[in-house]
Amino acid sequence: MDVDRIQHILTSLMILSFLIFGGLSIIILITNAPLSNGTVALPFAFLFVSMMTLITTGLIEEKPTTASRHVNQWLILCAFMVFVSALVFIFS
Repeated sequence: MDVDRIQHILTSLMILSFLIFGGLSIIILITNAPLSNGTVALPFAFLFVSMMTLITTGLIEEKPTTASRHVNQWLILCAFMVFVSALVFIFS
C-alpha cells in the first residue's frame, strides 16, 4: 500500500469532515434549534469521524507497516459510529 497516498486521503477527509461539523454547528446556532438528540447527533458524527481520522493518520505516521490494519479498524469504527448517530437521529 502507498502510505503517503493513504495519509493524504485521510488528511483530506479529516479536514472535510471537520468543515462539515463546523457548518452544521453554525446552522444550529443561527437557527436557534433546540438541542435535542436529533439535532446534535449528526454534527457530532462528523466530529467523531474527524477525530478518528486524526488518530489514524498519527498511528500510520508512527508505524507505516501497519497502515492497512489501521485503515480497516478506522473504517469499522467510523461506520459503527455513523450508524449509531443515524439511529439516534431517526428515533429522536
